[in-house]
Amino acid sequence: APQPRLHAKHLVKAPVSMSHIQRGLAKALAATGRWSRREANRMTADARVCVNGVQVSNPAARVRQSDRVTVDGELTPLEVAPPRLWRFHKPDGLITTASDPQGRPTVFASLPGWLPRVLSVGRLDLRSEGLLLLTNSGPLARMLELPSNAFERKYRALVCTGQAHAARPDSLSADQGGAHAAAAGGGGARVGANDPR
Repeated sequence: APQPRLHAKHLVKAPVSMSHIQRGLAKALAATGRWSRREANRMTADARVCVNGVQVSNPAARVRQSDRVTVDGELTPLEVAPPRLWRFHKPDGLITTASDPQGRPTVFASLPGWLPRVLSVGRLDLRSEGLLLLTNSGPLARMLELPSNAFERKYRALVCTGQAHAARPDSLSADQGGAHAAAAGGGGARVGANDPR
């Protein structure tokens, strides 16, 4: 079976300076790439965060990058993590979710430990395999997913008919055999037949 493969690309070469900008505490913590926004909200509400030596329990408290912030006593610089994008080959059998109530193996559990917290750009079904984009930037993921941004997506798919062989692409039409394509985020996709052979 195909194994997960990962390729990285830097979109920005240096941390972004935002020393003069005030942001909500939880949002600033999430922007470091170490925690999700939900985790940052929870940590702050649990009084695990101090700003300039003062315990803060309001996730919306305003902070600057120059503020001294600690989480559980550990100094946490508020530098914004540079946006990065990884190409991930998702194999069959992994589900694209952070946690699965049914206990099935997930894409994120299969990633190497050195990788920062990442989000998927869209998702692939459990039995699908192929390219899945991962990023450490929520705004970048949303920009790529939104149908209104009209990013063109091209797919090459092998469609199984339920018989002992896979259907030839030139034998399918958009409304035959249940073949239907939809882009990540809900946008429509053009469907056509293109036999790579």
